[in-house]
Amino acid sequence: MYITNLNKNIMENILDLGNLQFYWRMTSQVDDPKNVVPDFLPFSLIYDQKNRLIKQKSNSLIWESLERVYQENYNVGYLQEGHDLAEAYGNDFLNIILDAVKKFNPSAKEVREIGAGGCYILKRIIEHGFKGSAIDPSPVCVDKGKAFGINVFAEFYPTKEKLPAADVYIHYDVLEHIEDPVLFLQNHFDELNENGLIVFAVPDCSSYIQNGDISMIIHEHINFYDVESLGIVTARAGFHVLNIEKAKYGGVLYCVAQKKNTKPLIYVQQDDHDCDQKFIQYVEQHKKLIQIIKEFIEDSFAQRKSIGFYIPLRSIPYLSMLGIKKSIRFFDDDRGVHRKYFDGFPVAVENFEDLKINPVDHMIILSFAFGDKIKGKIKNHFGDTINVITIKDLAKF
Repeated sequence: MYITNLNKNIMENILDLGNLQFYWRMTSQVDDPKNVVPDFLPFSLIYDQKNRLIKQKSNSLIWESLERVYQENYNVGYLQEGHDLAEAYGNDFLNIILDAVKKFNPSAKEVREIGAGGCYILKRIIEHGFKGSAIDPSPVCVDKGKAFGINVFAEFYPTKEKLPAADVYIHYDVLEHIEDPVLFLQNHFDELNENGLIVFAVPDCSSYIQNGDISMIIHEHINFYDVESLGIVTARAGFHVLNIEKAKYGGVLYCVAQKKNTKPLIYVQQDDHDCDQKFIQYVEQHKKLIQIIKEFIEDSFAQRKSIGFYIPLRSIPYLSMLGIKKSIRFFDDDRGVHRKYFDGFPVAVENFEDLKINPVDHMIILSFAFGDKIKGKIKNHFGDTINVITIKDLAKF
């Protein structure tokens, strides 16, 4: 449902998506251990006109549920040793950091990471000769810090006590969780030495926004960035935006920005009178896309055709909206989720070897980052015996 409210000349655009699956863990058995929060929670999107940023509408039930699951100490991040994706994602981010320091602040010595998790990146940066510290309240980070000899400030950011100035602040998949991202980055600005850098990554929602795609949605993410909104937020915090680029591996945007003694230009790609069009277009595209997916699934069920979803986390927002929780199959190449379950969906995640043994009629891949690669892999093995459809195929209205 799309609602436009006019109140004292202020327009509030809301896209209400209903109850979506609340992702925070996976289990080896269906609902075992018992979920400590509801399987499905409401989700709405709003538009921050000043930052040209699509955001999640604040909801107390969601925040209470997030606080509850954070107490479970459940670390789902992939930048940790032993994770299938750590090396590919980590190498890409590490190269961005090292290149930025070499180009823009070669005298930098002190690197500080917010939300360091397993300290995977920070450990490797220290191996390149830098001093490093972390700000992260999680027991996982504290334990890894002790193991690696890294100083960890076991607090949420910003810390209660002022920290010594650093030369570089880094974080990966953090800014999308922050209610006020401008204020958050302003704290970096205040704690950096002159010419200090921030180098960070956020999920790249550009293609999702352009195509009205809700597969980007997860309840713990507040902000959904494209290049424009990321640049505006960073510049409004006082930084000179040096570079924003798409990652070579995975679906994130890297941002490199610098603290200087001159006022930055605000990073705007559109004329002011078009500032609402981004959200309006997103809503219209979403209506078309959800209808196409709905009709395809209904037709497949009517014809008794089997349907698989590759990278199920991207499919679950659509399946939640459509009320489809069974009679489907999930596939993923991540060994860490094989034969596990998402809360609310009694469907075990299979892998490519399982698909070889028991193929499906239709395979839907709702991922811009990996859709073409997975489609090619399936086509190479099965030819045309499996009908493979990507989000790019569906978005060609």
